[in-house]
Amino acid sequence: MKEAELNAAWVKQAQVDADRGVIECRVCRQKHSLANTITLWRNGALVFATCDACSARHDVLIRPTERGLEVRVHARQPLIVRGHA
Repeated sequence: MKEAELNAAWVKQAQVDADRGVIECRVCRQKHSLANTITLWRNGALVFATCDACSARHDVLIRPTERGLEVRVHARQPLIVRGHA
């Protein structure tokens, strides 16, 4: 699937989920209550959602562009992965 197809699929599923009061965070991909998320709607359609936990750990930049909306998410602290040596 192309990126545009994946995004369209997420938007379609997000609309169905939002009607049930839940939403999938675009950062951690977990489902959360709408009461515990920040959502961005444009022209009556959900275009982005992030849970409160991810919002607290990341800086989210949303800006309009000629092609639509640009969303960038940047972790505030580095992710440290520890493996076996």
